[in-house]
Amino acid sequence: MHWQYRTICRGKNSLLENLEHVLGAKVCNYVSFYGLRSYGRLCEGGPLATSQIYVHSKVMIVDDRAVLIGSANINDRSLLGSRDSEIAILAEDNEYVDSYMNQQPWKSGRFAHSLRLSLWAEHLGLRGLEVNNIKDPVSTETYTHIWRGIAETNAAVYQDVFGCIPNDMITSRYAFRQEMAKQKEKLGHTTIDLGIAPDKLEDYENGNYKGTDAHETLLKTCKGRLVSFPLQFMSNEDLRPVFNESEYYASPQVFH
Repeated sequence: MHWQYRTICRGKNSLLENLEHVLGAKVCNYVSFYGLRSYGRLCEGGPLATSQIYVHSKVMIVDDRAVLIGSANINDRSLLGSRDSEIAILAEDNEYVDSYMNQQPWKSGRFAHSLRLSLWAEHLGLRGLEVNNIKDPVSTETYTHIWRGIAETNAAVYQDVFGCIPNDMITSRYAFRQEMAKQKEKLGHTTIDLGIAPDKLEDYENGNYKGTDAHETLLKTCKGRLVSFPLQFMSNEDLRPVFNESEYYASPQVFH
């Protein structure tokens, strides 16, 4: 996590801090980070569980005209050329379809455009004619209201139902230990990557506790699998590996 957050948003060399020097608060209009999450029952009649979805392949779609698909990460380990072996393909369209970019007419590549729409429709839970609403990838309606709106709503619902870890409310190791203790008291065990929903959700009426089993009702408000990435998780801590973690004994170059 130390290397991930140092690359994304923590420290003077991080991507977001460098962009904020140039763009200020507007940086979130251009660069943002998300994850994928799903849920289901562990078995018939079993508890509801959620887990993050990890996709190892990397895809970059540029202007709905070019697609780069491969195995390389954006770091020295992949890109120096003398370390890990990587493979990728670059697909550049020579057939175009009418579309929009920033609310202006645009000629999109047939393959690049269809791939983006297919991926976004899956991430956002869009079907049929709803996909037409994301043809313009950078319009305010698409990016702010649909993409970010769905991601933030999904993340909030998952947090309410499962108490997912990591999340933005846990900014220290003390808060992390408190949350794990709370989960253990509520569930009888703890999980991190796999979140288990409690039998009853916490609810209050006139200041009095009232458990509710509205899990399914809440989860039905989720669309697709897109969730916001918790940029503030453990933000008050130094996340470099410590002596009792195996990563402590590996050269930092392994993670660069």
